[in-house]
Amino acid sequence: MKNHKKTIALFVAFTFLALLHASTMPLRADQAPVQGGTEIEAAGQTPGFVEEEGSASTQPGKKSILPIVIGIVAVGAIAAVLVLVVLKTKYEIAGKWDFSFTSTSPAHTWIWMLIFSGDNKNGTFVDVSSSDHDTGTYIVNGKDVTIEYDTWDIQFSGKFDGKDKMTGSATFAGLTVGGKDITSATWTATRLVSGAVLKPGTTASRSSNGRKAAK
Repeated sequence: MKNHKKTIALFVAFTFLALLHASTMPLRADQAPVQGGTEIEAAGQTPGFVEEEGSASTQPGKKSILPIVIGIVAVGAIAAVLVLVVLKTKYEIAGKWDFSFTSTSPAHTWIWMLIFSGDNKNGTFVDVSSSDHDTGTYIVNGKDVTIEYDTWDIQFSGKFDGKDKMTGSATFAGLTVGGKDITSATWTATRLVSGAVLKPGTTASRSSNGRKAAK
């Protein structure tokens, strides 16, 4: 559901516009109500038919306020959907996230837990899965997320896939598994609710040779 907010918004807008258009269309002649509940006979069988019809046609009909009401409702609904669903969507990164990584060369999977502190645009994080509690910074631009370590040559890039999930890729320098370097991996991050415990998993070793100067 969260992944289709824009589609839902457009569907709602289209539906209201269709209702508004339908409400303003005139009735076909064969669907119009018969005056007085009687059927009109042929002109030759009913004396004064022309005069009666002419007299009736000169009477102004009552205007319905239904199209106006529907129009107001449609405009209000469209504005509300666009503002609340499309334009006001904000992604909160602050909190604990479980990052699950998968590399192909060498094939390996591991888990790190990062705790983010800051606002919806930028801030800092702590990698509590490392013994040194490594730190870094993040930037959020709409749905896009960039994460970079302070003292390690490690960068994540990805995006929000819902308010409690992120996906992306990562590049590494100085990360090893069994003596083999890992240079890239894909990742999926899931927000951890308060009190959640980090799931068991392996970790990739950070080689001291991969350290870079602190920023």
